[in-house]
Amino acid sequence: MEIAVATGRQFPAIRAYDRHIPSPRLADCINNNQVYVLREDQEIRGVLRYSLFWQTTPFLDLIYLDEACRSQGWGKRMMQHWESVMGAMGYTYTMLSTQADETAKFFYEKLGYRRVGAFLPPEQDAEEILYLKQIQTKE
Repeated sequence: MEIAVATGRQFPAIRAYDRHIPSPRLADCINNNQVYVLREDQEIRGVLRYSLFWQTTPFLDLIYLDEACRSQGWGKRMMQHWESVMGAMGYTYTMLSTQADETAKFFYEKLGYRRVGAFLPPEQDAEEILYLKQIQTKE
């Protein structure tokens, strides 16, 4: 398994995992190196996409792994890789959010993310919890 920056050639495989944003926006994220893939023998097995909150703080928008790759440490490795790259770029913090009724919050908390707020988005039954983590910078 390998974690790498996504390429435009991988768009169809990435799109199969990430249908949360319009295709042109996803293509922009890939072109801006804001998408990472977990791949095995050139086959995409997971996707991580981020953006910049207030254009200053890396914000995890999505991490999704094949069922077969879960509970094997690959999600943790993808997060650590992303945090390391963000630190190398000079960022001090990373952020993310997840719904209060999802088990992902336990995964993020184990990785050192701390709850910093919550809100109730329109058309969502559960609160969206905001998390923040201070990361190591390499400037």
